[in-house]
Amino acid sequence: MYKRTLLLVLAIYGLWSLSACKKFLDIAPSSTSVNPIKIQDFQEILNSDSLSKCHFYLLDVMSDDLTLTDAQVAASTNYYQRSFLWQSLIWNPSDVDVMYNSTYSRILQMNIILDRVNDAPADNYNTPENKSNVISQALINRAWYYLQLVNAYGAAYDATTSATDPGVPLTVTATNYTLLPRASVADVYAQVIADLKTAVKNPYLKSKGTDIIHPGKASGYALLARAYLYEGDYVSASNYADSVLATQSTLQSYSISGYVAPSQLPDLTTNPEILLGRVTLDIGFYTLYTATIMPSSTLTSTLTTSDLRYSKKFASASRFAPATYAVSGGNSMFFDNSVGVPEVMLIKAECLARSGNFAAAGALITTLRKARLTASTFAAENRTYTAANILGYVLDERRRELFYHGGLRLFDLKRLNKDATLKKDITRLNNSGKVIATLPAGSGLYLVPFSPTVLAANPNIVQNPR
Repeated sequence: MYKRTLLLVLAIYGLWSLSACKKFLDIAPSSTSVNPIKIQDFQEILNSDSLSKCHFYLLDVMSDDLTLTDAQVAASTNYYQRSFLWQSLIWNPSDVDVMYNSTYSRILQMNIILDRVNDAPADNYNTPENKSNVISQALINRAWYYLQLVNAYGAAYDATTSATDPGVPLTVTATNYTLLPRASVADVYAQVIADLKTAVKNPYLKSKGTDIIHPGKASGYALLARAYLYEGDYVSASNYADSVLATQSTLQSYSISGYVAPSQLPDLTTNPEILLGRVTLDIGFYTLYTATIMPSSTLTSTLTTSDLRYSKKFASASRFAPATYAVSGGNSMFFDNSVGVPEVMLIKAECLARSGNFAAAGALITTLRKARLTASTFAAENRTYTAANILGYVLDERRRELFYHGGLRLFDLKRLNKDATLKKDITRLNNSGKVIATLPAGSGLYLVPFSPTVLAANPNIVQNPR
């Protein structure tokens, strides 16, 4: 009876958290009807697969990895279409930014756990190991959410400007619901890194969690590597990538018999690459267009149709139809946004490339490509890595591996635009090849604007310039 009651209470609590996000950073929600206070309560919250179900598809729409048909562009205006065209106006007055709201609702849940865990009553569940792991898992989850948010709404990290560049509202307690302004990009990164370093110091935290929705030490190291890569601290990024690869380096071969691209969260459970499961299931786009997206011409040319990452995820073009994204559930599209071994390998490879160690960087790319190509295609490759070309190869491999990955391509474009030798303008073309939109390197249009509903709830949030 207690188990059923607890699950019911936590289900209501989860719904309350999601509904409360509309007023997040505005009004403190009441917790009189639901009151998780025990270690077991916190474990139940962390057991929810809702923590792994995210809403970051809009960031992929803004990247250069997909395209829309002329008919889709000409259809009734909506925020997907406007984001695709990088228009100044993205949100209508009543549009709800599910990405912002749902992410802050999950941060709220983590903050409640962290606020209360030290006051949990003594019982059989309140052991040093259970308590420490609850804290570490909540910290890693919160760090992942904030790293996504600051890169969606804030500028790419820049050591010369990030102390003043506006990021996102930053709260690390469930009791502070004042109308917080945007913290600086530097402050958000500092909090992310501090959370992750605290989490991985836990001697009880194992390398991998009990399943893909529970973060382990390796996912904490991986996120530290990602954060430091985005900061341009390649030494620290390399060191934390090493900490992951020392214990977790197995890849999933795409060429094995029966391998299909995952189309739901449970499909990831047996994948040895996954360090922390994260998925986006987009229903809104499919509902509007009754169709999936198409790869951009530049993604197709970079990926090539001989790559299994292409053939496993796209229905190939024919005389009568273009190539289309095939990982869907009939009325939605599924995107794997997980933290995994391949990204860590590519972080390490980029750090090696930037330090001039092209041979070691090339070896990592070779290992990854062997798991992503058929044996015959891999055997036919004839590459020579040099100090001059290795960074280009690494960055192309990041694009091949991390497309439609919850904004990682967009984040790469933003950070690479800081480098005069790597920055580039990106364009949208219609079916006839005519340019219909251009996003200049470094443009403020790379930043997601805050919706009118978010600004109305918290007028202290300064809008991103458009």
